[in-house]
Amino acid sequence: MTNTPTVGEKSKDLSRLLDISQTMIEKTDLSSLLGLIMEEATKTMHADRSTLYLIDRDRNELVSFIAQQSGVKEIRLPIGVGIAGYVAQSGNAVNIEDAYKNTLFNKETDIQTGYTTKTVLCVPMRNREGEIVGVLQVLNKKEGLFGEYDEWLFKTYADYAATAIENTRLHEEREKTFMSAIKALAAAIDRRDPATAGHSERVAKLSVDIGKALGLTKNELKKLNYAATLHDVGKIGVRDNVLLKPDKLTPDERNEMNRHSQYTKEILEEVYFSVEYKSIPTIAAMHHERLDGTGYPYGLKAEQLNTFGRIIAVADIFDALVSFDRPYKKAVSLTETLEIIKNEAEKNHLDPNIVKIFIEKKPYLNTFPEIESPDYHHKR
Repeated sequence: MTNTPTVGEKSKDLSRLLDISQTMIEKTDLSSLLGLIMEEATKTMHADRSTLYLIDRDRNELVSFIAQQSGVKEIRLPIGVGIAGYVAQSGNAVNIEDAYKNTLFNKETDIQTGYTTKTVLCVPMRNREGEIVGVLQVLNKKEGLFGEYDEWLFKTYADYAATAIENTRLHEEREKTFMSAIKALAAAIDRRDPATAGHSERVAKLSVDIGKALGLTKNELKKLNYAATLHDVGKIGVRDNVLLKPDKLTPDERNEMNRHSQYTKEILEEVYFSVEYKSIPTIAAMHHERLDGTGYPYGLKAEQLNTFGRIIAVADIFDALVSFDRPYKKAVSLTETLEIIKNEAEKNHLDPNIVKIFIEKKPYLNTFPEIESPDYHHKR
């Protein structure tokens, strides 16, 4: 099995691999990265389709998250079974001219997908330490057979892909660790006052649902989620005799309570945020600002308030009204709450467009799924 591409073709292939690898590195979402790897593998190898398997070490299996054009979302194979299983176990590449004449070929996958496999090129995916993390294969070369040059090119491609997958997994792990840490911090602060337990988590969830209704991008929703989760972190600086007071606050106590938004910004400015999240301290501190400039802590006006802060302001008021009876007020019904929010928009306190979409699209039903029921009462 030989093929002899020209120098120009080799140069073009290598240039393409470099371009693809750069695109892979820029991906921070594993699902979209896997889709890219599959799509580009098919194009690069002039194949009909491709399959990517990642190793599930807990179950000693290969898992295919993408099976193109088949409708099958996941295929699992024991390591050592079939072509992909053999490659994962042995670490050797396999180049097959006729799948149905090869003893390694597992016909069950074709039966499941309704596909007919003819030629197969399958290579291991190794991380920087040389550990096999998955298997990449292309099926049915469009013209002729896969040759020696194809094997070399595909192995090189698979190495780039494995590195990108490892980077993306590390990024996702860091994101999960960061998110769990800020959720724990927010929950600990909420628990200082039993009446507000879970408030930050609900506000974050509701804010994201509002953001989705507004059509925010995935990265924008992530930033919104972080800022909303942390919006009340400044309450750690409010004295217990003010924060937990069961009666109406005095003017001085109200001023101290209102400073929690300022404390939020000051505390979060001490946290390292990557470039895309640098605005989180400012966003998190906006939830009590008003479009007419009468809010706190800074009296910002409409042109100074971004969409994220405006969303959190709506979510914060909604949760504060409907969630629980508090020592100083009773929970409000959905109808009354929506009327209050609508009035706040009319008074130029809340963003009227966000309020309009909030009322029309009802994103709150995701956080409070039974809230439209007449006998609804939120449970902790």
